[in-house]
Amino acid sequence: MIKKIFLPIALMFSALFVFLVAGTTSVKADTLNYTVGADLPDNQIEKSGAYFDLKVTPGQSQDLTIKINNKDNESHHYEVSVNRGLTNNNGIIDYGTHGSPEKDELKYNIESLVTSPQDVVVDANSTKLVTVHLDSPKDNFSGVILGGIRVQEITSAPKAKKKGISINNEYAYVIGLELKQNEDKIKPKIQLGDISEKQFNNYNYVAANLINPTPSIIDNISVNATVKDMKGKQVYSQKRSKLSMAPNSDFDYLIGSPSQTLKSGTYELVLDAKSGTTSWHFDRKFTITTETAKKLAKTSVVKNSGPNYLLIAFIIAILLVMILVILEYRKRRVNKH
Repeated sequence: MIKKIFLPIALMFSALFVFLVAGTTSVKADTLNYTVGADLPDNQIEKSGAYFDLKVTPGQSQDLTIKINNKDNESHHYEVSVNRGLTNNNGIIDYGTHGSPEKDELKYNIESLVTSPQDVVVDANSTKLVTVHLDSPKDNFSGVILGGIRVQEITSAPKAKKKGISINNEYAYVIGLELKQNEDKIKPKIQLGDISEKQFNNYNYVAANLINPTPSIIDNISVNATVKDMKGKQVYSQKRSKLSMAPNSDFDYLIGSPSQTLKSGTYELVLDAKSGTTSWHFDRKFTITTETAKKLAKTSVVKNSGPNYLLIAFIIAILLVMILVILEYRKRRVNKH
């Protein structure tokens, strides 16, 4: 009897609680109606590759050709851009942004060596060849000049909103583009830049900026980082592996927990990184100011300054329902006797 009465009520309150806490979000996953391929030239190093891996000479010019196959029954516009390889905060090489600020150590930006972004129209159920002109650097260079040819359909769909109801995912094809003059190996190097508290997706983290100042890709990086307070107590610990860094790029290695945020004060970061047989060790103190802590606390979803009144109200409501159900059950049992 109790189960028959209590279960529907409990489910109702549970559904209400989830609605209040999570809100409503719908994610639309669009199906791509086009494909992209590369016509590899004679100076391709990796003959079996699906991307451009080119050996170039100083001052060499050439046209690179890609194919866009529109499989839809109507024509579409596509943006074709060559983007410099960057490292995102997940430790993954990313080609999604054009015109990013250059690092001081960057000698050649691949975006300045190729055709500007172009709008390409492909008719329904047809394939179009698109040319990207490349002018290699006039001087000798070591290492890799890295980028990607990114092809994305141009639509009128609304972009994602951080706090909105719906999210439209954007998809794109990327064909890698690597330029080399030789196969000389460059010793990997990682530097530690600024350490600060930053906010990502409304959660606060300690951000340790890791820098690759060399014109080479560093892959298979493992990082072990610990944040301690001035008493030597560990407050954060973060281990990650299989990370990669693009040439002459940096990224914020995020350390922390979504369930808490650091107060203002002085802390110590101990970070060890390794790639192959090369390792790096960093040990540095940093300070989170009161101003920064207050500013980030205003927009953080983690609130350490008070109780969760919504959760308390939910628990009280469930307890009240349980008490009422038990009293009603006892009343009916007494009346039967």
